[in-house]
Amino acid sequence: MMTRKDYVATAEILSNYFATSVFDEQGEMLFADLVDDFSLMFETDNPRFDATKFAIACYEKLEMAK
Repeated sequence: MMTRKDYVATAEILSNYFATSVFDEQGEMLFADLVDDFSLMFETDNPRFDATKFAIACYEKLEMAK
């Protein structure tokens, strides 16, 4: 079973890619799909996994850059 530490590390990796990449609309949709797919995998691993918190963490660096 994965731990909160694993979820945080994954969100940070995704957030770093999102913050440093220039995305068009298709790229943004692909990124959203990645976040959703990871969320589904984590929810399967741990029913208490919070997909909303994970998504917020994945987009965190983008929000900070605004």
